[in-house]
Amino acid sequence: MRPRGSHHFDKPPLSLDDLVDRLVGRGLTVPDRDRARRYLRHIGYYRLSPYSIPFQQGGPDHLLYEGTSFDDVLDLYVFDRALRLLVMDALERVEVAVRAALTDHMATSYDDPHWYVDASHFQHGGKHAGLMKIVRDTCGAALTGPPSPRASA
Repeated sequence: MRPRGSHHFDKPPLSLDDLVDRLVGRGLTVPDRDRARRYLRHIGYYRLSPYSIPFQQGGPDHLLYEGTSFDDVLDLYVFDRALRLLVMDALERVEVAVRAALTDHMATSYDDPHWYVDASHFQHGGKHAGLMKIVRDTCGAALTGPPSPRASA
């Protein structure tokens, strides 16, 4: 592993025009340089350039296959972004469903809507303390429900 934080990079920052020139120099067809600059300004060269990897011939020079266009790379980025949003939406739905099922099960099993404040419902006291810290940090200092019987001990 390379050290982090102490390495000094010798490469100078490049302007948007220089970055477009770099892409063109690697074989990317860029029919509208203003449009390419606009996308690089909003997405960033180092965010967009990895999407050119599937179009590279291989080797250290990062040359692209003939006929590869800026839109080919941009389309792959847009696809990845849409896929990421779909996956995040699905994960959020699973998270909410699991949380709701857990809360419903625990609240009805212990006849206590504030089951989470009682450390006796947890196998490891340290993990309960960690959960309560997250709850306090997220919801503020005021917690609803009665304090845990063990919290005062």
